[in-house]
Amino acid sequence: MTFEDLPHDLRDLSLDDPDLRADVVDLFVGYFDRLDGCFAIVLLDDAHRIVQPVLITEMGEADPPALAIPVRALLTEARPQAIIGALGRTGSPLFTDTDRACHQVLVDLCRDLEIELLGAYVATDNLVRELPDHLRMAS
Repeated sequence: MTFEDLPHDLRDLSLDDPDLRADVVDLFVGYFDRLDGCFAIVLLDDAHRIVQPVLITEMGEADPPALAIPVRALLTEARPQAIIGALGRTGSPLFTDTDRACHQVLVDLCRDLEIELLGAYVATDNLVRELPDHLRMAS
């Protein structure tokens, strides 16, 4: 499935399915946003349904410590029950140290703010990949 095949009742569905989450990331993190560098946060309710997508655009190459500032502000203000995070970038779909550092920032913020991190993704030019769950669980 791709974002073009998403069900019409998407906002009523739980995003517990990793394939559905990846398609949602593919929808909200557009191609040109990936080229410019971006970070997406999908705010979820307690049943893991979409409340609101948020996109930080035109970031260039991600700077994990700098990313923590606006993401903390957003999560503190919005107070979602759960989130999905996604880094949009160009280049290889293989995970980089920067990808892992951004993921760790998200893990730490969610732990500090007591928000469930349902999944973290990297969206490259033509592929969306979920960062391995064991990275989140080990943190």
